[in-house]
Amino acid sequence: MSDSIKYNEDPESTSLLLRSKEMDLESGFLGKFFGAPTHSPLNIAGLLILLLVLTGIIMSFIHGMSESINYWSKILPLITLALGYVFGKNP
Repeated sequence: MSDSIKYNEDPESTSLLLRSKEMDLESGFLGKFFGAPTHSPLNIAGLLILLLVLTGIIMSFIHGMSESINYWSKILPLITLALGYVFGKNP
C-alpha cells in the first residue's frame, strides 16, 4: 500500500480516506479546474496568457492590420505582466 494521497483519487487505505475528502473540500469547485491552492495562481496566469494570445491571433486574421495592431498594443502589457508573474514567482 502507498502512503501518498493523490488529488481526486480514492486512497487505497481507509486511514487516508478522510484526508483525501478534506483535500477535495478545501479545493472547492474552482480548485478542480485550477489545481491546488499553491499552484492555482500560476495556472490562472497561464490561462490568461493563453486566452489573450489566442484572441490576438484571431483578431489578426479577422480584422485588418490597423485594428489588430491597436488590439495588440492594449493586450501586450497584460501578457508581459502575467509572464513576469509566472517566471518571477519564487518557488
